[in-house]
Amino acid sequence: MWKAWNNAGEEEDDNSTLFKGDLVLSWKQLSVTVVKKIPKLIGSSEVVTKQILNNVSGNVECGTLLGIMGPSGSGKTTLMATISHRTKGNFSGELLLNGRPVSEDVMIKISGFVAQEDISFVQLTVLEQLKLMARLKMDRATTDKVIRDRIDYLSAHLGLNKILNSRLCVLSGGERKKVALAVQLINDPPILFCDEITTGLDSYSAAHIVNTLRRVAQSGKIVICTIHQPASGLFDQFQEVILLTNGRLAYQGSVSLVNNFFQRYGYICPATYNKADFIVSILNSDGVLDRNNVNNMCELSSNVAQMDIKFNSFNKDVQSEYGHHLQAEKLSWITQVLLLLYRSIMCFIRNYKEKLLEFGTLLFLGVITSSPYANLQFDTKAVQNWQGFWLCLVINIVFQFSYSAIATHQIKFSVVHREVSNKVYSLSAYYVSEMIILYMWVFVKTIIFCIVVFWIVGVEWVFMQLLVFLILTFASVSYGSLLSAYFSRVEEAIVFSTVYEYLALPLSGAYLSFRSLPKVMYSLRYLSLFFLGCETVSTLFWERITSLPCTDIANCLDNGKAVLNKYGFISSDLYFDIMILLLFCLLANILGYFGVLKKMKIQPAY
Repeated sequence: MWKAWNNAGEEEDDNSTLFKGDLVLSWKQLSVTVVKKIPKLIGSSEVVTKQILNNVSGNVECGTLLGIMGPSGSGKTTLMATISHRTKGNFSGELLLNGRPVSEDVMIKISGFVAQEDISFVQLTVLEQLKLMARLKMDRATTDKVIRDRIDYLSAHLGLNKILNSRLCVLSGGERKKVALAVQLINDPPILFCDEITTGLDSYSAAHIVNTLRRVAQSGKIVICTIHQPASGLFDQFQEVILLTNGRLAYQGSVSLVNNFFQRYGYICPATYNKADFIVSILNSDGVLDRNNVNNMCELSSNVAQMDIKFNSFNKDVQSEYGHHLQAEKLSWITQVLLLLYRSIMCFIRNYKEKLLEFGTLLFLGVITSSPYANLQFDTKAVQNWQGFWLCLVINIVFQFSYSAIATHQIKFSVVHREVSNKVYSLSAYYVSEMIILYMWVFVKTIIFCIVVFWIVGVEWVFMQLLVFLILTFASVSYGSLLSAYFSRVEEAIVFSTVYEYLALPLSGAYLSFRSLPKVMYSLRYLSLFFLGCETVSTLFWERITSLPCTDIANCLDNGKAVLNKYGFISSDLYFDIMILLLFCLLANILGYFGVLKKMKIQPAY
């Protein structure tokens, strides 16, 4: 099987020989420490410090497929995230490219990172995903023909031709790994990082992936992979290996010399035994002799002077090897918005079942809410019914639209977080595109919902009423989106929202007399979406009612102004209330953006 995927005899493409040359990535005395706070019921939180990496050094040259292996918890992913500048935590030590310090911005531009857990917008097809990523990651001057040729080249070499028109959600694990690899190779980076790319794959798929990576390395690139107990034979496909244990370096060198290294300490791998399993069992052993031997290996490998010999031989200025990546111009902000909006629209359309269910639920609640008020009359006895209808309608809209938006940013955050951190596109471009599609959908739902409800009750509505309800729904969605931006979990956002609603609902004007409230409490009514909604819709409705048949002389509200006065609504505040709602929408979306931006400061899921 292994020979079936060897590159011997395969015809090399000109695109695969672009980065031949001297390029070496080095790291010296890397140490990574994580500090966690464990909250206590009483007293200050307990601070726990854990060292993930301890004085790890190494290097890798162009044309090399390097594997990072070790027991679970040995620091494999942390090492790769650190040397790829994908970690948000601080680390001590040096990270060098050709003997010179390399910044996070440069490393992200010249490298690709295939994460262990593939997360993406699964409603897209493979071809759509590759085209979108090509447009976003390649130079803005790249022509459509170059993009098509690059996609054709990767599809042929990764075996994607048969699944190009399949959606990502229907692909197998191995196929999704190939697509993730193709996305990272789309702009032909000189360095590629892969985190446990063979995990969860069968032996045949794993062999295909590793041999593909070997061909990528042989084209003149640096390829670094973490591997977790690879299948028999797969380990030998790597040219070099780094062995880690408890965050320390035990060995770096040729895979072919690993047996000789362990034989120095009396370990001989049986001919029929998986070499990788044998090595990991030694590194993970609790035996006293084994621990002593492993400690000796780590002390020997931590000799920085030995590493310096190799580091100092690569001090040439070879910026030309990756200079075009640094000079590549990103798409303009508006183009990014349009591309991301296209992605959002495609995902929205293909997720139509969920959207239809959401819309059907909204209409059902609208019918349930309005049915008791069907065919209301215009007299003094019906005043309370009319006000009850407007109150129920406002409450229904605020609750329904705010809670429907309360998970807006949690659902897609992990994908967006990774792509923004990798400088694929700007956060602001994504945020604007997401808000556009969200408000377009809210617009359609609100118009249909209001028309249906008004028809059931018999409201002779005007367009100004529709506009006010649109503004109210936008404010409600903005409120839900704001909570989504600042809370990592939906449950936490709901708890906070419940507190607000218990405070804001009594201020709607239906449950208490505003005139009896102190001035401070009276001013708080403008913080209640329920009040702003009730006062605006009530004003628009009752201002047009010039007279009402008086059926109860003792309690006669003979016109709309009298009704507004009874409930404490001020008709002259109509446009002031609308301005507050619009201002609330604007501020909520601006604050929501900064809330998402704050979340971006943590490390993405790699």
